[in-house]
Amino acid sequence: MNIGIIVNPKSGRNKASRFAKECERLLIDQGHTSHTINTQHLDTNDQLWDADRLVIIGGDGTVHHTLPKLIEHQIPFYHLATGTSNLIATEFNMPKDPASAVKWIEQGGQTNFDVPTLDSVPFLVMCSFGMDAGVIHRFQQLRTRSGGFRNYIRPVINEILHPRPAHIAIAADGNDLAIKSPMNLVVANMRSYALGINPCPNADPTDTKLDLLAVRCSTTLSWTLQTIRNRFRFQIPQAQRLQATTLTITGTSKPTVVQLDGEVANSPNLPNGILSPQPPSQSITIQIGQHQVPIITAPA
Repeated sequence: MNIGIIVNPKSGRNKASRFAKECERLLIDQGHTSHTINTQHLDTNDQLWDADRLVIIGGDGTVHHTLPKLIEHQIPFYHLATGTSNLIATEFNMPKDPASAVKWIEQGGQTNFDVPTLDSVPFLVMCSFGMDAGVIHRFQQLRTRSGGFRNYIRPVINEILHPRPAHIAIAADGNDLAIKSPMNLVVANMRSYALGINPCPNADPTDTKLDLLAVRCSTTLSWTLQTIRNRFRFQIPQAQRLQATTLTITGTSKPTVVQLDGEVANSPNLPNGILSPQPPSQSITIQIGQHQVPIITAPA
């Protein structure tokens, strides 16, 4: 087989680069053709997109930024995770070492998974509005070269001290939800979430449905209690859970921060990941059912 390797050299304190070299060596030893490119050259390397299969080495963000090309070329991929949360690899039980990855790539099957869009930008895991997104915004502002969950400590503390719940209105498949702002909103395509919190534990990337959790939330205390309840699978009072194929999110009284697959959302209607309030009214659409990507499944 012709195996393409996409590597984010900044991921995992150079672990991604080491893994890329090891994967290429193992694949060549097994008689495959292998070609490695840096994530900065995705748009300029045509040879990569002739591959039979791809291995993407980096964090969830590396996969997220590769999604437009994956949708276009429909090449089955494997995520060899070297990031912090590694939600995609966790969701699909993908091993995180080169030798196991090569076996999986060689012997695994493939299946298609849903790729929703937020304001036309594809995502694979989830998006959120409110304090969860606020942590991501603060994290990216303070981001250093070193990784790990400890880098989230200061962003979490800052969000606790200066909370930014979502001020939005939600319509699901054309029906307005009764829940009122301020709130937290999570829209999931997969169940996996950082630290096993999993606010939408029944989300399924094959059912062509978005799973939604909307909870009234105005204080850091309520946000903390909701997070704890999610982590230990307790019911959240007055939470709205539902499935939909199309969501329309409209800004209301205050700006709302938005994150997408663990990064600040960036789209034509969300400059700097901020949904503006009325007036004028600003709405964005989240949809599922238009795109899928093939993923390499576990060997039999």
